[in-house]
Amino acid sequence: MAAITPKVEFELQGRGNGWTDVTADVLSPIRISYGISGAGPTDRTAGAGTCRLELNNSQGNSAQRLGYYSPGNGNARPGFALGVRVRVQFQDPATTTWHVKHIGSIATVTPQPGSYGPRRVIIESTDWMDEAARATVAGLTTQINKRSDEIINLLIGNVPRSPEADSIAIGADTYAYALDTARDDRANPVLQEIARVTLSELGYCYQKGDGTVVFEARFDRTNTVDAVTLQDDMQALQVTSSRDELLTRVQVVTHPRTVDSAAVVLYRLQTVTEVPVDGSITLLGPYTDPNNRASRVGGTQMVTPAATTDYLMNSAADGTGANLTASMAVTASLGGNGVRWEITNNSGQVAYITKLQARGKGVYDFETTVAEAEDAALSAEFGEQVAVIDLPYQSDPAVGHATADYLLGLYGPQEIGIWALGTAGSSELGVTTQLSYFNRSSVGSVRVAPRTAALQTQILARDVGDRIGLEETVTGVAASFYIQAVQLDVTAPGTPVVTWTLAPADTQAYWALGDAGYSELGNTTWLAFS
Repeated sequence: MAAITPKVEFELQGRGNGWTDVTADVLSPIRISYGISGAGPTDRTAGAGTCRLELNNSQGNSAQRLGYYSPGNGNARPGFALGVRVRVQFQDPATTTWHVKHIGSIATVTPQPGSYGPRRVIIESTDWMDEAARATVAGLTTQINKRSDEIINLLIGNVPRSPEADSIAIGADTYAYALDTARDDRANPVLQEIARVTLSELGYCYQKGDGTVVFEARFDRTNTVDAVTLQDDMQALQVTSSRDELLTRVQVVTHPRTVDSAAVVLYRLQTVTEVPVDGSITLLGPYTDPNNRASRVGGTQMVTPAATTDYLMNSAADGTGANLTASMAVTASLGGNGVRWEITNNSGQVAYITKLQARGKGVYDFETTVAEAEDAALSAEFGEQVAVIDLPYQSDPAVGHATADYLLGLYGPQEIGIWALGTAGSSELGVTTQLSYFNRSSVGSVRVAPRTAALQTQILARDVGDRIGLEETVTGVAASFYIQAVQLDVTAPGTPVVTWTLAPADTQAYWALGDAGYSELGNTTWLAFS
């Protein structure tokens, strides 16, 4: 079996100015990790993906220069620095197809010292999800009657550097209010808000190896087929039957909002503030409940601040002296949860802000609703195992209840009637009963090595979001799963080994009127939730 061919490229001429092949200086191993780290009901958004490389920093490299990849060294390679973009791909010898498995930017560079030592430089590149984790939500207004995909697109656009590509599914829900509980007066990462929207949708958000950011809506993982089935082909399989991983009761929290009928004061400066002569200051004003200033709220239909009505500046701190308001340049950026003030003193003397406020309709998220689904019989048999799922922007309790039922079915023990020939209610095989009763085993991950050319092709071709089947004789596993995360290790001479983190697939068929095999409600299919 032929080895795969790696290709590592850097954008040494600047972003968008072409890739430079540096493969000749790359030493094994290469480790690439990305995707959603867990497989529980709330594990739905990926963290930062990484690629770890080692570069030849000795005279044996392509330039025959010691310190070629040491930033600050006189022999350093031109253009090589923090922030340079990295692309890693591998060619499958069986199909000659190139598979991009990482696109990111250099986050760390660690040269190993010593003229006679290893003379290697370890670099770590991080993908766009790291960009989203560092960018903050700032100035975004409260979103009204927007679908989840519309909000996701807005958040992606708020990150200074765009992803390589995106694939955003149409969301199942329209949210009455969203982003009203974001906090741009503190370190509130865009990725955190993406995760809140994704959880409210009960979807998934992640980045594929080729740099495409994907948002899956709620129904995108139903009624699909396996891309491949592995039959006793895995090198390692993590299988656990644990009571702690089974849910017998699910509580889902939804957040109905209330909104003021007219504008109120949502922010008020509490202390007199000095602005120096010819100086400028920036103030962040979080919105709070006018009846309880300790409680944060959102805001909508914000009113453009007006001189005298919403802000006053005086020459004396007690509000006396000259009125300097006309000589002050005041800019207010009114977001969904707070206001950003930029104030410049053009009066020629020290000025004091004696009044500063922002008005709008308050959006209040104070009274949550909790929907619950429980299988009391299974709780008695297995012991109670409760999961609480918070859907931050979901306001409909009916959706919360359907979500609780769905998650209980997906992550709970499987109760199936025992077939009893001739017993009413227990003998209609395939209608009221099935053949057995079982407790689902949890499959956390699978490790696959290239024992055959076909397996090597699957190692490179499969990605986060793909559905695969597993059949393993000893453990008895025979089920379908979705790939949540990928860890790819490539060692000399071009041998790939992959570990896939797995989430259970919903293999239940749902009702589709007139579609054979999907229309026998209560027999071959179940009602889906919306």
